[in-house]
Amino acid sequence: MSEKSLKERQRLRTMSHFIDAAHEIIENEGIEEITVRKVADVAGYNIGTLYNYFKNLDHLIGFAGVKYLKDYYAVLDDYIKEADNAEVRYIKIWQLFCKYSFERPKIWKAIFFLTPNEDVREIFDEYFEIYPGDFGIHSDDLITMLNAPDIFDRSRQCLAPVAEEGIIPKECVDELNEMTVLVYRGILERLITSHDELDKKVELEKFVNFVKIGLNAFRL
Repeated sequence: MSEKSLKERQRLRTMSHFIDAAHEIIENEGIEEITVRKVADVAGYNIGTLYNYFKNLDHLIGFAGVKYLKDYYAVLDDYIKEADNAEVRYIKIWQLFCKYSFERPKIWKAIFFLTPNEDVREIFDEYFEIYPGDFGIHSDDLITMLNAPDIFDRSRQCLAPVAEEGIIPKECVDELNEMTVLVYRGILERLITSHDELDKKVELEKFVNFVKIGLNAFRL
């Protein structure tokens, strides 16, 4: 093994210590309580070392947050395998995404709405290099969607086949896609500010109903 690859392995290993420490703090104390000092202490490094691997605390939280996507990734293919057309598949993908994200709205908001797109791309690439088993095995079209860092692009990847099947006009895809993502973000924000007073299942049903209303509004 070359010296460069040994250094790269060491870099990723060190990053994993910080990521695991951040995840532990989020699990035990909540995302609001995470600090650079706490992470460094739990990981067994000094703060200066942490900044050699992460731009700032939000950057590190982005990595730790990806851990929460593991369970969603693990069941995604099975969840949608019986969808008999692109519309049903699109609804089911969103339904599963919401099921998991509504359980941890602050984490999913941090990943998909608070982290710059260029950082999300880097975070996903490096995270799954460190933890390759967390990505799982997926069909080629789902891999394309899962590799898209921007949530608008992810959603569009799933909506475009609905237009290709002639269910909605192709020229309406971008508009409907933006509406759907903005509604999703609105419900995510409501869950965050409600302090667990909202019923997540009810909010999930609302969102799925909104998705169906949107599809029907544009249906050919």
